[in-house]
Order: sequence, then C-alpha cells, then structure tokens
Amino acid sequence: MQYGSIGWSVGATLGYAQATPDKRVIACIGDGSFQVTVQDVSTMIRNGQNPIIFLINNGGYTIEVEIHDGPYNVIKNWNYTGIVNAIHNGEGKCWTAKVKTEEEVVEAIKTSLGPKKDCLCFIEVIAHKDDTSKELLEWGSRVSSANSRPPNPQ
Repeated sequence: MQYGSIGWSVGATLGYAQATPDKRVIACIGDGSFQVTVQDVSTMIRNGQNPIIFLINNGGYTIEVEIHDGPYNVIKNWNYTGIVNAIHNGEGKCWTAKVKTEEEVVEAIKTSLGPKKDCLCFIEVIAHKDDTSKELLEWGSRVSSANSRPPNPQ
C-alpha cells in the first residue's frame, strides 16, 4: 500500500531540531497529522527547541480525500493554539498565533524571526478544506489508482 505518512512530521520536527540545535527547523504540518502526535510539542518545549511550526488547519485529511473520500476524512476541529498553550503551561519558551489572511501570516513570520526567535513558534493557518495544489491532486489520483489495483500475487 502506498500512502503519505500521516503523523510523521511532528516527531520528525522534534528529532531534527534536537539533532541540529544550530539550525532553525521550519515545519508545515496538517491538522490531522498533528492530532496523531501533538504530545511531541511538550518535548520540544522542554528541550528548549525553537522550530517554527505552521499548522495547516483545513478541517480534515485532504490527501486522504483525494485518495479515498469518505466521512472518516473529516476530523474534529481542535483549538490548536489553545492546546499548544496548555502544553506550554508557562514553562519554557513558546509563542502561538492563529492567522487567517496573508497579512497575518506575514506578521506572524516577522514575529517568529524577530522578538520570538528563541521560542517554539506555533502558527495555526486557517485554510479552506478544498484549498490544495494541482500537484497534490495529481499525487492523490496516482496513489488511489495504485491502491485500487489487485495485489501482486508473488
């Protein structure tokens, strides 16, 4: 079976940030993926890591919709910035923002690179559920075709 590794990106951000403390990790993570491994943010804060995490909140597993649509691809929406703030709990360095417009994204990036550069910066980007690239749609179609063929009898 071919698939995108949902849930992998949060742990990968943690590991890469730990392995390269002289670099700043930037991660773009889907809301469904984040729900699988959100607890890794606690370790990032505890270890003093300062990644910039863009959480793309579009209310579901967009790639899964393109591969095999169904009601199970619509997820419960969370207050993602609220969860990260709860994990932070005033201990360590963490800054969160929820953005809906291009101007707000630009401002959040400026803040992440300026006064909050030593913090874990968590930016929740609100996006429409159908806002996706042509390449993602094409990839989803190819994976769907591969997954729907009979297994290779070896």
